[in-house]
Amino acid sequence: MAEPAPNYIEAIQKLNSTQTGFKNLRKRRPRWSSSSNSTVLDRMRTWIECLGYSISDLDRLNIVHVAGTKGKGTTCAYVDSILQQYRMSYGTPCKVGLFTSPHLTTVRERIRINSEPLSEAKFAKYFLEVWNALELTAAKAPSYARLLTLMSFHVFMQEEVDTAIYEVGVGGQWDSTNVFANPAATGISSLGIDHVNALGSTIDQIAWHKAGIFKKAIERGTHLNIVEVPSAIRGLDIKPAEHFQRQNASLAVRLTETVLTRLGIAAADDCCESDRLPALFDQGLENLDWKGRCRTLVTGQHHWYLDGAHTHESLEVACSWFGRVSGTQNLPRVLIFNQQHSSRDPVALLRTVHRIIYDNLGVVFQYAIFRVNSTYKDQSCNPELVNHNRKLATA
Repeated sequence: MAEPAPNYIEAIQKLNSTQTGFKNLRKRRPRWSSSSNSTVLDRMRTWIECLGYSISDLDRLNIVHVAGTKGKGTTCAYVDSILQQYRMSYGTPCKVGLFTSPHLTTVRERIRINSEPLSEAKFAKYFLEVWNALELTAAKAPSYARLLTLMSFHVFMQEEVDTAIYEVGVGGQWDSTNVFANPAATGISSLGIDHVNALGSTIDQIAWHKAGIFKKAIERGTHLNIVEVPSAIRGLDIKPAEHFQRQNASLAVRLTETVLTRLGIAAADDCCESDRLPALFDQGLENLDWKGRCRTLVTGQHHWYLDGAHTHESLEVACSWFGRVSGTQNLPRVLIFNQQHSSRDPVALLRTVHRIIYDNLGVVFQYAIFRVNSTYKDQSCNPELVNHNRKLATA
């Protein structure tokens, strides 16, 4: 593998320097309030102006904005995948931007154009442009997530993206992505308990934050839709073939239908009301390969079942999926488990794994491996996977 270019290394070092640090985050949390959070959004708007854009300029991106506890990233990826089919078939949209978080192996995954992560050269170029502009004009520097959000705006505007799909980072109401005045479509995926320090410990509190990305429907001549799984999706070869994934796909279909209508592609109108989706929708849904979510890899005789679940609800889904797809053969099964986030109880999460895998499904792991957050054998880390905002849980 080729060594990263010096300017890319510089960009990653500068980006990592903006991580707040766990101690500072912990000090700040008791004082978080609606007024302090609204100030953050005011700062986001100011930073956008420092980059030379107005909020109304972002309307040119025809934003699709998605919040939720579970499935929001997958929903965004489905929208992107369907739009790629229209791009390749009709040339509209010409360029599709996708902004998601977190990343698996490289921070460049967070900002994609036409499904491809930015190259190291383009990442370094656009990052340093944003960094230098803010260093010269901004009174206060943005944190890691906000800086990447600002960078995505700059990238998509400079690359003349026609449609940009944005996954909310945390919550919605006060998230750094929630600066759009006129998004083309907004949606919320399934809810669950997560990020309780920032969002609250009840579904009602969490739902309030997620719904913060919605605009006033009457003023925009639209209405709120509760999305069910239509018959047109039930028979598709969606991977994994689980109900939760069909829910994500159903929301994605509605969002894509809406943004295509804004782009003037009327063939997608009311596609969920028919027994069959347009062929390009089918292809987009069935072709998606979204890494890290209920993913099966085969290497020789070994089968790997991978998922990034980190809440009880998500673990229940992931474990049920594993029990279904791993088969009934009398083969050794190995659990590889990692959870070092101090705000989550790893023992309680393991009890959820045991309850679903052993108590409910009768599946037995012969071995268990518990991993720490190190990338390499010498216990060092890939600089792009460093997270100073988390305190590691201890045994």
